[in-house]
Amino acid sequence: MARVDVLREARTGEVGEAQLCLHWCRYRDGGSITYGYRFVWRRAKDGSIQAARGQARIPSFERAESLMKEAAKEGWGNRDAAELEAAAERLRKLGYKVDLASGYVGLPYKQSECRDKLSQQGIEDALLIQQWTH
Repeated sequence: MARVDVLREARTGEVGEAQLCLHWCRYRDGGSITYGYRFVWRRAKDGSIQAARGQARIPSFERAESLMKEAAKEGWGNRDAAELEAAAERLRKLGYKVDLASGYVGLPYKQSECRDKLSQQGIEDALLIQQWTH
């Protein structure tokens, strides 16, 4: 069973009532790490997440859109899991160690021959990984 780490959250509704949420998450399943968005409900009673086996009833497009706009306003609504994976792969091809679970990007050892090969794209990829995995 996959474990989910919620990294960012936007909510609709008031405290004390059920709240629809949009999450940016890290999914950990065995040795596999992936990222993505999900919609979930928080219970009115205690604010805990209501498990729904991959489904969250969204009452209107407007509610979903308001959560997405809130995420964009907060600076995390532009994240793309495929872009994150592509950045990690480009860095690995250059010889860098990339750990998507922690957001670590670095050299596998001190005297690495790839030390001076990091291009502007590589710098942008490393920053993207470090920012989007937290």
